[in-house]
Amino acid sequence: MQKLYVLLFILLSLNSFAQERQFELWNKNQLSATPWKNISIDVAEKMHYSPKRSILDLKYGEIYIGHQVLNWLEYGAGFRVSSTNLQIGEWLQENRPMAFVNFGKDVGKIEFDFYNRFEYRTYKTLKNYFRYRQSLRMKFPAITDWGMQFYLQEESFLKLNGAGTHLARLYSGLTAFEKEHVEIKIYYALQKQEILSHWLTSDILGLNLTFEI
Repeated sequence: MQKLYVLLFILLSLNSFAQERQFELWNKNQLSATPWKNISIDVAEKMHYSPKRSILDLKYGEIYIGHQVLNWLEYGAGFRVSSTNLQIGEWLQENRPMAFVNFGKDVGKIEFDFYNRFEYRTYKTLKNYFRYRQSLRMKFPAITDWGMQFYLQEESFLKLNGAGTHLARLYSGLTAFEKEHVEIKIYYALQKQEILSHWLTSDILGLNLTFEI
């Protein structure tokens, strides 16, 4: 069974580079706390770095407050401040209030999580709009005592102003370490993004660090 997980991870991570496409490194650092029973607070920062251009493409900070109503249901709200590098010496700032509802279900030894998030993207110089993000994650059983496990995930973003889906990603990831207060995840993602009526492909390598207090 362990060999099957490794094979799935490799098959999704190895993609053809015959066509030229973007490559990015992503890093997310998160601090999580549970100050009250069933109430969680997550504060995070994230950066997208382009090695080819040696610049940051995006950076943001965010906060989420969630309520775990049942072991399979969580809802909450959050807020994000994001800056995108326009590559002309300017940064485009976005403020994003968000609301989410997440569902979880174990089927045998495999864990399924279905994430739903509604966002309102606001700018100073661009038109504001609502967006819906959905994601489905499948986590395989841990294969070590320190919580190593593989997971697969997809996510897509739908503009609610009539423009439709403009962004989608497919992840193959590994929770390299998970204990009581620390979690380390590494992943590969294949991204498709629509820009000016053209779909651009990007390869992403990411590292997520989560600390619980």
